[in-house]
Amino acid sequence: MSYDNRIIFAPASQVGESGITVVRLSGLGTIELVSNCFSRTYALRSVGAADFKSHTVHHGYLYGGDEIIDEAVLTVFRGPNSYTGEDVAEISTHGGSYIYRRVDELLVKLGAFHAEPGEFSKRAYLNGKMDLAQAEAVADLISAKTAEANKLALAQLTGKFSGKIKELKDDLINYCSLLELELDFSEEGIDLVEKDVLLERVNSLIAKFESLTRSYESGKIIKEGVNLAIIGKPNVGKSSIFNYLLSDNRAIVSDIPGTTRDYLQEPLFMGGIRFNIVDTAGLRKTTDIVEKEGVRRSMLKIEEADIILHVIDLTSEISNNDIQDLPAEKLISVGNKSDLAGALQRESAQPVSAKTGEGMQELEQIIIGKARGLISKNSQSEIIITNQRHRDCLLKSCEYLVNAREQILSGGGNELISFEIRAAMDSLSEIIGKTANVDILNNIFTKFCIGK
Repeated sequence: MSYDNRIIFAPASQVGESGITVVRLSGLGTIELVSNCFSRTYALRSVGAADFKSHTVHHGYLYGGDEIIDEAVLTVFRGPNSYTGEDVAEISTHGGSYIYRRVDELLVKLGAFHAEPGEFSKRAYLNGKMDLAQAEAVADLISAKTAEANKLALAQLTGKFSGKIKELKDDLINYCSLLELELDFSEEGIDLVEKDVLLERVNSLIAKFESLTRSYESGKIIKEGVNLAIIGKPNVGKSSIFNYLLSDNRAIVSDIPGTTRDYLQEPLFMGGIRFNIVDTAGLRKTTDIVEKEGVRRSMLKIEEADIILHVIDLTSEISNNDIQDLPAEKLISVGNKSDLAGALQRESAQPVSAKTGEGMQELEQIIIGKARGLISKNSQSEIIITNQRHRDCLLKSCEYLVNAREQILSGGGNELISFEIRAAMDSLSEIIGKTANVDILNNIFTKFCIGK
């Protein structure tokens, strides 16, 4: 049964000037409600709800009182064979803010309530139409910015990730059952599972958990994008490279050192990968309070970066101190102003000219290649996780399994080993929502968009 019998509604499409606006309703009595304001003819006669079969579409007119609001199409889904598991109706009207306001007023007058963010998906979860991981995938699918992010969200929505979690949980249940059954035969001295066999199985599970957890680093990049920071001394051309990559004059470019006083951040798509590209303030010692704050913020962005473009000016000399504190695995050295450099070209830096475009395509390919390397580095698992909550639950489960291993190695009793394995099972159950509390649910679903 639903956790709430109210009829809720919300726009399931963008409200404004458009071809159509779709309004979705769900809850006990939904079909009866819409039948009282929907007519198949201009005569404005309500149609009995019994006439509406599930998964059918009806053309007619939406009206309030004796006035037609709009020509409309009504789609009916009867529970439990609907998205939420309840009776669901979708009213498609012509697009427009005024028409939606009239529909909104009508539905409220008839007793419906505005849906909260994520309330449709929350009802679907609570009514057993999907587990919690699948419900979270709905939000990920809507917010996906790349083909790879879309692919991962779809895999999670269709239950591939949930299936893996249930498979791991079944293994834990089997081991726990043998241990607890063995306790019942302790007086007979019967061993249902040898400790060395159990140790081998627990080690195998720990390896699976660790592999799945490591995949989050790749999943996070796919979902949220690669953090790409452009750094260097003042006036080396960082902002020019930033503008070139964006194909837009987003940053102010000047010959005056220190023009960029604060970092600028923009999304960028290259090679099917999302980048969060940051143009930082020039790195130098300064007494200027504002510029000093800009440098401090730049250093924070450098710490967050997955890839760092360290830009040098090929027309001037550089010191060895310029890159000594930068992590080599993140670093791409870029020599700008190659069109002016002449004999000062350096083999250690990718030569480019943000002014003429020379070498910029090669630099883009280097960046894309490094980003793909980051994604593949931690994605050895067949499943890639993208959700921090899932990773945290897996880490807790793995910690309990490590404790179980310590108990086995130290000769601990079955009841102690079983306790740790049961705790690991509970953490896994949190992922798919078998043990989720109200606070967790509210935290998840309030981040959804209205209408989903």
